[in-house]
Amino acid sequence: MTELRREATIRWLDHPPGGTPRLSVGSEALTPSLPLSVDRHAVHPLAASPGELLAGAIGATFAWLTAQRLASEGTPARELTASVTLTMSEEAGDGAELTMGAIACHVSARVPSIDQDGLQLVASAAMSRCIEALGMHAERIDVTVQSLLESA
Repeated sequence: MTELRREATIRWLDHPPGGTPRLSVGSEALTPSLPLSVDRHAVHPLAASPGELLAGAIGATFAWLTAQRLASEGTPARELTASVTLTMSEEAGDGAELTMGAIACHVSARVPSIDQDGLQLVASAAMSRCIEALGMHAERIDVTVQSLLESA
């Protein structure tokens, strides 16, 4: 088995939990480091929230697994767009007890030689694998997957 490691560093240099933490990744793709917005009630136009980053990580994994599965079945996509919406709820009012309750995934793709039902099967299987690969507890999360086959 091949083991992959990916790194991210959060630097919070100005009086945590106030101020603005910054994210950098091992590949240095986020240079300068990305500011994070951890205040749920304030939207910072130049900062990403942890929830957005989590949605992005899930979405990137889902898109990659969908593309891989399409290719392995001999029907590679010409184009693929995936979007993910996470729904979280909080136990207490302070935002420190957020729980993910739902993941809604949507994929649209241009794929020759496949029909809408085939794309839906591939996308659903990819999301199941995504949940497994990321170690999420599917029984605790309402997961929906929608697909749209666009004209190839």
